[in-house]
Amino acid sequence: MIRVGIADDNQEMVELIRQHLAVQEDMEVVCVAYNGESCLEKLEQIETDVLLLDIIMPHLDGLGVLEALAKHKNSPAVIMLSAFGKDEVSQQAVSLGAAYFLLKPFSLDQLVNKIRLVVHGVQTNQVEPVESKVGTTLREIGIAPHIKGFTYLKDAVLMVLEREDLLGLITKELYPMIAKKHQTTSSRVERAMRHAIKSAWKEGMSEHVLFTGRIEQQKGPKNSEFISYVSNHMNGS
Repeated sequence: MIRVGIADDNQEMVELIRQHLAVQEDMEVVCVAYNGESCLEKLEQIETDVLLLDIIMPHLDGLGVLEALAKHKNSPAVIMLSAFGKDEVSQQAVSLGAAYFLLKPFSLDQLVNKIRLVVHGVQTNQVEPVESKVGTTLREIGIAPHIKGFTYLKDAVLMVLEREDLLGLITKELYPMIAKKHQTTSSRVERAMRHAIKSAWKEGMSEHVLFTGRIEQQKGPKNSEFISYVSNHMNGS
């Protein structure tokens, strides 16, 4: 039986996860905490195999919990849960020992699969694959990871991978969705993406294998074309 702990200040989310894990024949929720300090206290008292840990919590956040766990032997494997898909946060979580980083909203079946993978020692110490792949691909293409355009383009590709129809709704839906997530405007999202693509194209992105066979090699792709190229590449990889 896999002993699972949950630490998340969203009580509704905790209950949904608890109910879903309760029907799994090989899993048991053994402890629940709604803040980081309580989480550490319960882990000292209750033997736990896997901890589902939210990043943002009161008193002590998820990264703080990870830092504390790193000082102890026989700590549970940790799957980080977060509504914020920032590369630096996910990388820090993995460097502190997290086995996976799942971006909310996620499928509960996907979560169950990750718990089993962690316990059986398969593909541990990896950021959630699709998000990680998109970020790696953008960096390989030449999009600088420290600029806003990188974050917006990554979000755009991830959204299109889930909803292909967004490619035809770039201005009407995709830009506004990304703008809302980052509390900015659609025009700023569009501009940051365009600047990131234009800069990378000048630095040699046109030579990347992903753009082989593109007709207008002298001119960089528009935002929608770029997102389409990367999305198709991800689907084929």
